Amino acid sequence: MGLLNRAKEFAINAHGSQMRNYVVEPYWRHLERVARILNSHAADTKTIAAGWLHDTIEDTDTTHQVLVREFGEEIADIVLEVSNVSRPIHGKRPMRKRLDLQYLASASWRAQMVKCADTIDNVPSIVEHDINFAQVYVLEKRALIDRLILAHSVCFPIWMSAYQVVTDGERVIAEHLANVSAA
Repeated sequence: MGLLNRAKEFAINAHGSQMRNYVVEPYWRHLERVARILNSHAADTKTIAAGWLHDTIEDTDTTHQVLVREFGEEIADIVLEVSNVSRPIHGKRPMRKRLDLQYLASASWRAQMVKCADTIDNVPSIVEHDINFAQVYVLEKRALIDRLILAHSVCFPIWMSAYQVVTDGERVIAEHLANVSAA
């Protein structure tokens, strides 16, 4: 079995019956879209595999050590780089997101590509289904995109796609707020 099929199978099994927020679909569909976005931006096989696996450390019982054993250190490290480092003990959401942002700003270009693909898939869904949370989330993604310098340098098209998704989200939020205040 090839690397991408192994990563897909591992991710689907690791996430099990988890469902995507806001829509009725298995969580792995998000992972599939992230992998497809990476593929469409000519990412290498290891980066696409990391796209399949990008939420396993953060959202399942999978450890970095398990990923090293199954996929090698390079892929496991990419997944670790895109996993949130903050924990509830670090304070409220703004503080935790600042910590995560600092960590991602120094991540490898591959990790930053995965984070761009993740942003491309997540932002439209959150803006469409939870406009109130989107007002917080999209601001966080704006700060993130502005700090993903390596993705910008190495793979400008995926960075630009993420930038555009965030900009579109900001526009929808602004229109929503204008409509609410006019009502």
